[in-house]
Amino acid sequence: MTIIKIIQSFFCSLALLVLVILYAGLILSALLSIVGGLLRTVGLEQIKMSLWSGVDLPVAYSIPLALLVALLLFFCSIYVKRSIQFCLSKLKF
Repeated sequence: MTIIKIIQSFFCSLALLVLVILYAGLILSALLSIVGGLLRTVGLEQIKMSLWSGVDLPVAYSIPLALLVALLLFFCSIYVKRSIQFCLSKLKF
C-alpha cells in the first residue's frame, strides 16, 4: 500500500463522517419541512412561515413552499449520497 493510498483513505474516512451527518440532516430537514407545511395548513398557529422578516406567507401557500423546499433538500441529498458512495469506494481495499 502506497503512502498516497493511505492519505487518501484517511481523508475519505474523515469526510465520510461529515457527509453521513449532512445527508441525515438534509433528509430530516426535508421531512420536517413537509410536516410543517401540512400542520400550518391544517391550522396549527405555532408554526410560522415567512419569506423574510415581517412578510408572512399566506396559509394557502404553505404546502407548495414546503414541497419546494423539500424538493431542493432531496436534490442536494442526492449529490451528498454520491459523495458518500465515492468515499466508500476509495476506502475499499
